Amino acid sequence: MTLRLVASGDGDALAIRDHLMPLIRAHGTIEVQRDAVRVVSWRPGEWRFEHWTPFNDLQPGEASSPGYRQALKRQHREPDLPYGLDVWLSGTRVLSVLWADDGSFQVAAFSRGPWEEAALAL
Repeated sequence: MTLRLVASGDGDALAIRDHLMPLIRAHGTIEVQRDAVRVVSWRPGEWRFEHWTPFNDLQPGEASSPGYRQALKRQHREPDLPYGLDVWLSGTRVLSVLWADDGSFQVAAFSRGPWEEAALAL
């Protein structure tokens, strides 16, 4: 059994993510970064929201065989968390959350403050 430490703010971070995701999907625009991760961005006022997904086209020279992808996956001790959300306010990242379809997640950055209520009010 693996012990996982949970920060007291994890629930709040996930609540903010769950509130923002429908807004980002409704108002954001799709961008493709150089590393081939599909990113949906939304920039209302001083906010910047970036949500990325693993659903993307193969890049030239990238192997497409399932066996190759499985071999890459086995190189990691913990499963990759393919989805992510970064929240920026006035150029400062205040939240970064990663997650997977199986419900696993990681709050990579979470700066507590009045921005939380403002984000939930959007």
